[in-house]
Amino acid sequence: MDTFPSHWLDQLSGMPRVLTLDVAGYPGSVNINRDDLARVYLPVLHVMQTALVESQRRIVAGLGGIPGSGKSTFAAVLARIADIIWGTGRLAVVGMDGWHWPNAVLDVRTTTDESGNAVPLRQRKGGPDSYDIAGIAAAVNELRAADHPVSLPVYDRRRHDPVAEGIAVSPGTSIVLLEGNYLLDAHSPWGAVSQRLRPRLFLECDVAAARDRVVARHVRGGLSPDQAAAKYEANDRLNAIAAAATAANAHYVIRFEPQPAVFANPPRM
Repeated sequence: MDTFPSHWLDQLSGMPRVLTLDVAGYPGSVNINRDDLARVYLPVLHVMQTALVESQRRIVAGLGGIPGSGKSTFAAVLARIADIIWGTGRLAVVGMDGWHWPNAVLDVRTTTDESGNAVPLRQRKGGPDSYDIAGIAAAVNELRAADHPVSLPVYDRRRHDPVAEGIAVSPGTSIVLLEGNYLLDAHSPWGAVSQRLRPRLFLECDVAAARDRVVARHVRGGLSPDQAAAKYEANDRLNAIAAAATAANAHYVIRFEPQPAVFANPPRM
């Protein structure tokens, strides 16, 4: 799928091919080539624009994917491109991680491990049970209906805790892209979120490459390489399995390897 208005590419002729980004509090750079633009980024924006026209009101789109798949980076690049094509602020990106339960809550709640044994929820931070899912659903409802600024939480990767009212979505924003691991999950309680998201997108990624990114993120956060690898195996690997299972509920699947592409994926829900 590579449908989009042809003049969009012309509007991007002056855009740097190496974008400097701040993703989750860390600086980074991304190389963008013409194939990426024509086969992925612009088709995705066109899908969102079409959904907006059909809705006739603000839409909240969902971007899912396994941990380390590059969701935050992809969303940041998409927002930068949208600013050039549509004007600054028409598309806003919101990370699901802002709705993590605070560490103080995770420390006193429990969940179950692979064997069905009760474990502190803090050990499964980032897992499906470690989020305020009702809070996410309420925020999506407010975003879709609001004609006023909407304040939302963000996750601080340096403090390893959410920060209330860390971002505000202005009334002039017509498309909100919510990104996170389990947003496409059709099962309760996540279904209360996913059923409200249009369109739903899933970012494919090589599992080994995603693992390397997650381990590197843990090292950047202060763990030793061995500790980071152990944390991935005990927690993030399980989260990746859970997130991967939600791909079937995407309206569109995005991939960059072996070739950049976006393809329709009729969802089950």
